[in-house]
Amino acid sequence: MTFLDDDDDRVAPGSTGHLARYWWIYALVAVVAVVAVVVPVVSGDDDEEEQPAAGTASTAAPAAEGPWRPGSGDLVHGSGTTGGGVACEEGTSQVAGVGYSVPCLPAFEGDNGGETARGVSADTVRIVVRRFPSSANQQTVDQAARDAGFATRDDSKAIAYQWLEHFNEHYELYGRRVELVEYESEFGDGTAEALGGGREGACADATKIAEELDAFGVISQPVADAGSTSGVFADCARQEGLVVFDGAPYYTEEYFAERDPYVWSIVMECERIGFQDAEYMGKRLLGRPAAHAKGDLQGKPRVLGTYVPDNPYYTRCIDIANDELERTYDAPRNMVVTYQLDVSRFAEQAQRAVVQFKDAGVTSVVLACDPISVIFLTQAAKAQDYFPEWISIGVAGTDTDNFARQYEQSVVEGSLFGMSQLGSTAKIYGPDSEANRLYQEVFGETLPRGTTGWFSALVHVFNLVQAAGPDLTAENLAAGVTTLPDLGAPDFAYGRWSFASGPDGVNGTDHTAVDDSREVYWDADAVSLADGEPGTWVETEGGQRFANGEWPEGEPAVFGAAPGGE
Repeated sequence: MTFLDDDDDRVAPGSTGHLARYWWIYALVAVVAVVAVVVPVVSGDDDEEEQPAAGTASTAAPAAEGPWRPGSGDLVHGSGTTGGGVACEEGTSQVAGVGYSVPCLPAFEGDNGGETARGVSADTVRIVVRRFPSSANQQTVDQAARDAGFATRDDSKAIAYQWLEHFNEHYELYGRRVELVEYESEFGDGTAEALGGGREGACADATKIAEELDAFGVISQPVADAGSTSGVFADCARQEGLVVFDGAPYYTEEYFAERDPYVWSIVMECERIGFQDAEYMGKRLLGRPAAHAKGDLQGKPRVLGTYVPDNPYYTRCIDIANDELERTYDAPRNMVVTYQLDVSRFAEQAQRAVVQFKDAGVTSVVLACDPISVIFLTQAAKAQDYFPEWISIGVAGTDTDNFARQYEQSVVEGSLFGMSQLGSTAKIYGPDSEANRLYQEVFGETLPRGTTGWFSALVHVFNLVQAAGPDLTAENLAAGVTTLPDLGAPDFAYGRWSFASGPDGVNGTDHTAVDDSREVYWDADAVSLADGEPGTWVETEGGQRFANGEWPEGEPAVFGAAPGGE
């Protein structure tokens, strides 16, 4: 088994986080249309930041000859068979049955260069899993996830072990295997990092992970502790020359670019979200009556208000959205109400926000926040007889069936719709999901309800390691990422993954995977294909996904409305 604790002892299965928690935490970091609850903000002056530690660059000889070399600009499929036994040809994924895995390469033969970077040997790639000790806030999040029907930590982690072994056998890692080493933070403070502080402790953790645990990279405890690779910690890790595979969720592409080649993420960066948010509002909602509000608000001209964490990176992206609304759509700026990412204050802050939105005549509340806050917002709205439209922007798991069932249904019924960056909950957790189909094929069993066992997080890690080529360094990893095609077809359970365009959807490249969204609305009576229970998000436009610049004009076809209506 290649999942170790920080003393190199084998860890017994059990003790991780459910996917629910993953999306929920990613939710807390929001940016103009995004939210997450344990994602911090970087402190300090970027211009005075230290450079990555010396000695982290490649010390290996030039990469061995082969069908593809990182940074060549093209992934060439060689003839032959992958190390996992798959006949390798154009259009074939490295891991059979995984639409998100990189294109296949035939089994590597030759010298991989041995110790090409710290944490890399001829046999292994050491990646540390940073997690926080239990806290009151984490226990609250855990309980919310359990209430929403997600699987236990034990179930998720046991399955993650199985995926780890399967991926080690089937990805092309050039003679190496990924080794995960658990590390419980000794110096960090999850709540402080979520609020943008805690830099000293985060950097002390990063130093220990680099110097004592001898790691190549870091991930959070997949899906349980996304906040443990916060923007604060990711910045510290970058200074130590550590690759962070899921760092700074929903931060700006500017942030990632300044820390290239060390910090990466799956979830969409917030500059892109800002442009998409403005396009969706400008083309689909503004200048039209609030048809799906209720009570005195129904039919009034739409007035938008956004609820988002108080974080400089997120508010920057809100400014991007508002600037785009003014410039491109000649539309007024959204009202913005911010809140602190402190779970203990969520209820009180939600009540305050509802008062502000109601007093300002907001007809449509944009949910750039975590799903637990939506629970409190909708409860407060009911108590205050406030029945606006609720606009999803598809962040932090707010767009999963599990969490939407926890919202006050009398408030959101017929009024909750918008964008979703994920695919349907059925495509993630359902019996016909990619993860469940593969699990049944490989292990002969069905996944426990409400978990994938870190599936997408591990696929992302293995994709980037394979893309780097045999000479594994942070620089070659970044070069290899630029050669990757779009990933996720045909199901797109986690959205379309692409690193090929900039935040506006056109210019440059980026450091985050998800690039597009679909349109959905909430139906409390429809049965979810994920678990057979009532309550599910229904797709419009035949489930088509839209990147920036692709959204159609016209009123959304939600709750039985005709497409494109006025």
